[in-house]
Amino acid sequence: MLPPLIPPFRYATVEDEVYRGAYPKKRNYRFLKRLKLKTMLSLTPDPPVLELLEFCQSQNIRNIHLQVNKVKDNVPLGYSRAIQSVQIIIDPSNLPIFIHCLDGADVTGLVIACLRKLQMWSIPSCMSEFL
Repeated sequence: MLPPLIPPFRYATVEDEVYRGAYPKKRNYRFLKRLKLKTMLSLTPDPPVLELLEFCQSQNIRNIHLQVNKVKDNVPLGYSRAIQSVQIIIDPSNLPIFIHCLDGADVTGLVIACLRKLQMWSIPSCMSEFL
């Protein structure tokens, strides 16, 4: 019997070939394999653990780690990291892509809100990606 397909915590499809969620655990790998990812964007304070890097390598997934420090003054992400993240997401050579932070909410949510603003969404709609 195959193990169950378990998506990462707070997993969601942002749009075709763009996915988001929390830091993937081993139990999520089978689910992530089915997405046929080309890139995983890790927005975390520390580099990904060896187990995640080995999973990415075994699946030919390019892992891009952008160091994101702890939340400061209720701002989870600086301007330059937000721009870098969106540039990675909109580059077609990186698709399909999975974007994650530690909990799949604050940092990832802000990056997706920035992406939505670039796509000309209204501010309230952009903020719904973050809240």
